[in-house]
Amino acid sequence: METNSCPHPHHSYSSDKKILTAFFLNLFFVFVEIFGGFFTNSFAILSDAVHDLGDCVAIGFAYVMERLSKKAPDEKYTYGYRRYSLLSAITTSALLVVSSVFVVYGAVMRLGEPQQVRGGAMLVVAVFGVVVNGVAVFITHKGTGANEKAVSIHLLEDVLGWVAVLIGSALIYAFKWYFIDGILSLCIASFLIVHSVKTIKEVFTILLEKSPEGFDVQRYREELYLIDGVRDVHHLHVWSLDGERIMASLHVRVCERADMTDYARIKAQVESLSAEHGISHLTVQIDLNGQCEQQD
Repeated sequence: METNSCPHPHHSYSSDKKILTAFFLNLFFVFVEIFGGFFTNSFAILSDAVHDLGDCVAIGFAYVMERLSKKAPDEKYTYGYRRYSLLSAITTSALLVVSSVFVVYGAVMRLGEPQQVRGGAMLVVAVFGVVVNGVAVFITHKGTGANEKAVSIHLLEDVLGWVAVLIGSALIYAFKWYFIDGILSLCIASFLIVHSVKTIKEVFTILLEKSPEGFDVQRYREELYLIDGVRDVHHLHVWSLDGERIMASLHVRVCERADMTDYARIKAQVESLSAEHGISHLTVQIDLNGQCEQQD
């Protein structure tokens, strides 16, 4: 006796539009950075321009994947296309890790031979960078999907990076501490690598169908046993399709005296309990005593 309960949560269909807006903002600012980097002779700004160019490619890919992920389930993809957004998230993060390695190399070279930087002009570009990237973060910061989260992290990194550049450019302008330019580049790259690797790790745990972060499987199992008439719970699997939607399947063995009324009651209670735990798609099989002997 099986049942499917799938009250899918509402998902904002504006996530792809948010990503597209972030793409155009990022692309516009890349040209500002390239001009500003050469004009100020700042490797920190030029490094961020290269990084933002990589961001543009990644965000453009994220937009395509986000659109694709919204396609309805069909005979080929019976669960739908939601995991395409995970493909984008991991690709985006990997690209940024690679670009950051080049930034680190360039920053180390610049630290060895500090060069004069136009601190005043650098300060103006930094203010502009904080504003433009701040707008992009505001647009995407409420995203819940792995794809939109990955984009939002990149944009947040841009804002923090530009805040650092703002402070550094003020110090360069005031004290002529040109070595700060290289240090800023290293800080930006380090922040990006740490957060991108974290995103990659999170996506892999989803793809490997690890139980969702924060979901207490043991507590869920114990509460299922508290339902009157449940003798055993087995073949219990809890996973996430895309980092947002929690899914589960399980077998429930009932006592020999149970009848159809008991089956319906137990099924309804299992569904209600599962919903309380945040499970949005549930598959339950009710087994008579001895009907399913194989255990997990």
